[in-house]
Amino acid sequence: MQQTASENSQDRHGPFTFRVALAWIAGLGVLLAVAGCGDSTPITPSVAKPFAGVSLTVRCADPAFAKAITSAAQSWATRTGARVTIRPEAMTVADDADIGIISTAELGVWAARDDLVSVPAGMRAADHPFQWTGVLPPYREQLIEWGGQARAVPLAGDASVIVYRSDRLADANVVAAFQKKHNRKPAVPTTWEEFADIAAVFAELDGKPSIAPMTAPELAELFFRVAACYDRASRNDTTDAAPGSGLESLAFQQDLTTGAPRLETRGFTTAANWLASLQARKCLSPQAPGTLSDPVAALATDRSLAVVSLTQLAAFARLQRENGGVAAKLAIAPLPGVRFTADTIPNYVPYFTGGRLGVVRTRCGNPEAAFDLLAELGGPARSQEILSTPGLGAGPFRSAHLERDKLLIWLNYGFDADRSKSLQDALRLYLRPEVKNPVYGLRGPDQSELNAVAADEVAKVATGTLTAPDGMKALTRAWDAIDARTPPETRLRWRKLAAGVE
Repeated sequence: MQQTASENSQDRHGPFTFRVALAWIAGLGVLLAVAGCGDSTPITPSVAKPFAGVSLTVRCADPAFAKAITSAAQSWATRTGARVTIRPEAMTVADDADIGIISTAELGVWAARDDLVSVPAGMRAADHPFQWTGVLPPYREQLIEWGGQARAVPLAGDASVIVYRSDRLADANVVAAFQKKHNRKPAVPTTWEEFADIAAVFAELDGKPSIAPMTAPELAELFFRVAACYDRASRNDTTDAAPGSGLESLAFQQDLTTGAPRLETRGFTTAANWLASLQARKCLSPQAPGTLSDPVAALATDRSLAVVSLTQLAAFARLQRENGGVAAKLAIAPLPGVRFTADTIPNYVPYFTGGRLGVVRTRCGNPEAAFDLLAELGGPARSQEILSTPGLGAGPFRSAHLERDKLLIWLNYGFDADRSKSLQDALRLYLRPEVKNPVYGLRGPDQSELNAVAADEVAKVATGTLTAPDGMKALTRAWDAIDARTPPETRLRWRKLAAGVE
């Protein structure tokens, strides 16, 4: 407990002198009051409590994240005079929440209902403690917006990396088999095609799948992530052709002119063929329905490769330790790109789907206080505390999170210094702030239904139940059926608002 100033001080002149001084001060106060020389201003000014008497209720569906922010929220409440109640429950239409902590995919569900207060302009000012310009563009300009209006405050990003067995990649038998088949030595994959080649050699040598099992939703996310790289050439400030600003350049899973699915276009069909090739080469072992995947634990036993989200990366804490850290055989690499053209540089386009946002409900009686609390939780200092807790699955969303002097954030994941740098580098390459035309996951009010059927149909391709072309046709029909439940003009408006078009 913090001590008061009087508890920390010492009476250097003895107790008698100290008592005399106290009596003198008390007597002076009485004289001033009697003489009318004083007013109501205390001798020691009190600390301002800007939100004294304000009561805020926060709902967060993730109990671990709710627990993690409790201390910071209560510290803010003490400083401001407010009262904060945090409930580890999902936000609902009829609840009492002033603030909700939601996934990025849920934003459209609430924004389309006009149930969210827009972020105040003052919070985005250069001198605001939140430091808005330090937030990475995908979170500052897209994932927190609906129809071009900022409706949320970023609290955590998402990220995925490749985890592989470095001992297997250097194994003499693997090197010989890979060189015989591909006329080159195996190396950390820089393209998804190379990833598949390595996985196939491991599977052939071991006689069993080499990629850690994934659930149907995880397979769908991998599919869309690879499709993003096949769908378009990445653009940056140095490319000859500047990224377009039309609807075509903003479209990914759905056409923004018609609202129809784009799932049978080149990017998606090529990605489906890539996924089907993994199944044909016996690299995949999809997770049994109703069970949770644990690719990190699989790597500790007999698997060689894994695509691991930052949420799953927390499972490294369960692996066998060597000298107090994660086993040396596990290494980190950034997500690959694809062979898009004859260019030797892999084409990588970021695909953003995850992360957490703080939103303020229109029912909130004091939006100013609510946004002040969210600014505290998502600000430079508190966000680093959240990111440094591996079990939360909180990824970087500020440029400072990726700076080398912030390596301490990532040391908590259990790697040594060199591999912690590799993790930070992989996260930086996942985000690729220089890419000007990233793509985003579904964010409309119907995203939950669309993602669910996408998981089902993509899993059929991954298991060989459907061919790649048939899988894309089946998924298109399934999405068309969901779309048919909503008036076309409403559905198209959702697609445009999610893309930032009013």
